[in-house]
Formats: sequence, C-alpha cells, structure tokens
Amino acid sequence: MTLSETAPAAEQDPLLVERSGRVVTLTLRRPHRRNAMSTAMLEQLASILSDLTGRQGTAPGALVLTGAGGTFSSGADTGEPDWHDLSRRAVRRAHFRTVFAALHEAPFPVIAAVEGYALGGGLELALACDLVVAGEGALFGLPELGVGAVPGGGAVHSLLRRAGRGVAARMLLIPGERLRADELARLGAVERTVPDGDALAEAQALAASVAAGDPALLAAGVRLLRDSGHLDRTAALGVENGYWWQAAAAANREPSPPSDHRS
Repeated sequence: MTLSETAPAAEQDPLLVERSGRVVTLTLRRPHRRNAMSTAMLEQLASILSDLTGRQGTAPGALVLTGAGGTFSSGADTGEPDWHDLSRRAVRRAHFRTVFAALHEAPFPVIAAVEGYALGGGLELALACDLVVAGEGALFGLPELGVGAVPGGGAVHSLLRRAGRGVAARMLLIPGERLRADELARLGAVERTVPDGDALAEAQALAASVAAGDPALLAAGVRLLRDSGHLDRTAALGVENGYWWQAAAAANREPSPPSDHRS
C-alpha cells in the first residue's frame, strides 16, 4: 500500500495510514485478533515503513503507531495455520526484523500510542519507538516463553536499558506477568501516561510539536538517541560529535568535515 493523505479504508486491510500536516499515524487494524500481527500485516507494515523512510523531501516529521479497537497489539498471531511450521515462521521472523530495522533507521521520531494490551511482539513494537505514550491502565507483557518462543525483537534489551534487569526478568520469566503503564512510567520504560482512551490524541499532539522542528536536526537527534544508548561514554561522545557536525553542516549547507575532526 502506498502512502496517501488518507489510505483507503478496506475492511480486509490490516493497516490504516493517515497524514495530518507533517504527522503520519499508522494504525494496526485487526481488532478481532487484538491486533495480533499476521505475516501479511508484517509484510505490509515493512513496506509502508520503507515507503515513508524513502520519501526524499516528503518524509513525515513524526510517525505515530497505534492500534484499533482499544488495544495496541497482542503480538504475533499464534492462531495462523502456519504457526507451527518452522520455515513459515522464519518468513514471519524476517518481516519482524525488517520492521524493527526500519524503525531504527527512520529519519524521524516514532511515537507509540498504547491502549489495552501491548504483549510479546506488540511490546517489542512499542519499545522500538522513540517515545511511548500510554493509557495509564494499559498492560505490557512478554508471554513468549509460554507459547514456545523467546522474544526476538529487542524487548529484553530495551527493558534492560530503560527499566533495569529486575523489570526485564519479571516480564520475561514470571508466567502471566503484566505490568501497567503507570508502573512502567515510574520505572522509565514508558515516557508519558494519560487517562485511558487519551493515548492517541496525546501522542498526535506530541508528534505535531516534535515535527515542527527542522527535519535535518530531527534526523540527527533521533540517530544520536538510538545509536548512543548501548555505548560506553567515550564511544557515545564520538557518535555525538559526528552528529553535531552533521547537523551543523546541514544547517549551513556545507560539506561535513573529515571523520577524524575534533569537537
């Protein structure tokens, strides 16, 4: 599906893309399955993200990811006929990896608007975003060990980095463990909580504010944010210095200096 001002709303279409100014909202639309991600949905999601990222000069200023029907996503669709076929699951896995890579490489901020459930791959999708806005009663969890899998989209790494080992261990190892958004906000894994039902409006308002910034600076800012978190201080300062020069060069329409420059 290609991006339009408002994508055609077809009942069978698992994704809806809408643009308002410089903000694009992408909605997962399989509410009858709590927006569980099928292979077809993941393939389409990867295509849309590639389309958005590749739009030279017309890329959005910010992207909001959300789910229809009062829930974000319950993760991979384990009810698909091919769930127990390893070769077909490998295909789905490849689409998951493409989606997460596209989010990491997007030259604009990505904000998750979470209501209801964000479980398994749904939690991983939310944590792959730069900011998470959630209804205070939204529930987050990692049920993979109970369905014959382990998380494969970076959720454990994100939880370790954002909230610490204890939270990651609770969500991964304790059967049925679900943490509310307000608890995860206190622990640092959710950036903003709002009354239930208000997450999308809050995320879109936040996205509009963010998107008003200079595109080149936003691109440098999100790259700095995503690339620095796992590095030691010396390496992180080197990355920061590189993006500082990149932003300065873009603002002055001048070539970037050599890679061995000093701050």
